[in-house]
Amino acid sequence: MDFGERLACILSRQGLTQRELAHMSGVDECSLSRYVNGTRKPCMDVLVRIARALNVSVEYLTGNEEEASYREIKNLISTNVCHFSDA
Repeated sequence: MDFGERLACILSRQGLTQRELAHMSGVDECSLSRYVNGTRKPCMDVLVRIARALNVSVEYLTGNEEEASYREIKNLISTNVCHFSDA
């Protein structure tokens, strides 16, 4: 999975749009779209800002770490707790 695919996957899992991530990370929407589409690669500063906004490590975001971080798991649970049922 390349960077753009991983970024799109994380956005989907967290229920975020590219526009929302752009706002959260301070990254231009057009640039973020190019990262997701694989036509550009972000510099380290931008990688850090995106990772912080998504609550994941840079290593996970770039594919150098396969498992989600504790922060991402915690974030996924807290944002999706309303979807759990007692069944």
